[in-house]
Amino acid sequence: GAADVPYPVGNYRSLKEATAEEWAKSTACFNLVATPDLMADRALNLFRQLRGVNIGNLVDQAEHGLQTATRAHRDGANEETVVCALLHDVGEVMSPINHGEIAAGLLRPYVSPQNWWIMAHHEIFQAYYYQDAAGLPVKDTRERFRGHPYFDACVHFCEQWDQPAFDPDYDTLPLEFFEPMVRKVFARRPYWHRDHGAELINQAKMDIAGGYP
Repeated sequence: GAADVPYPVGNYRSLKEATAEEWAKSTACFNLVATPDLMADRALNLFRQLRGVNIGNLVDQAEHGLQTATRAHRDGANEETVVCALLHDVGEVMSPINHGEIAAGLLRPYVSPQNWWIMAHHEIFQAYYYQDAAGLPVKDTRERFRGHPYFDACVHFCEQWDQPAFDPDYDTLPLEFFEPMVRKVFARRPYWHRDHGAELINQAKMDIAGGYP
């Protein structure tokens, strides 16, 4: 409760009651608990929760993320893309069927529209590699997206980095190697990319940015 907070808070019980003075107090509080470093800490903690979580292959989910990021880094991907590779499956066991959208939503204000799209669609593209083993009744689901500007980039993400990243003998880099990259991404101004404004939802969120850190 407010009594446990060591700084002034807004004295309102519903948002429509807030005054400008009270809102300024709330914003000051919000800024203290949602610094870029603290946001990065929370994202990294989500990742750490994947340690020991095995969905039925030779590595746990944390190793899979680290290995995907390592492969991306060694393939020459930029730091933002490497961060996406690291965190792409943080939602795998929270909402499996649409887990890519969890990572994509988390990072959307801080990464390019291309990387957001890749994360949001990667599980569809990933299915290409196991569709026969799983006996999926509908094949090549990724094909319905062929022609999209980011199609080839998503194929590359899955083919070169994601689908081979289940190798227990691979020389994977540790999380500590990637942490500075994660912090750089969360230190960006939200919706910084010139193409973020192309989406109506992004436009609206950019317009309400004054209500957030």
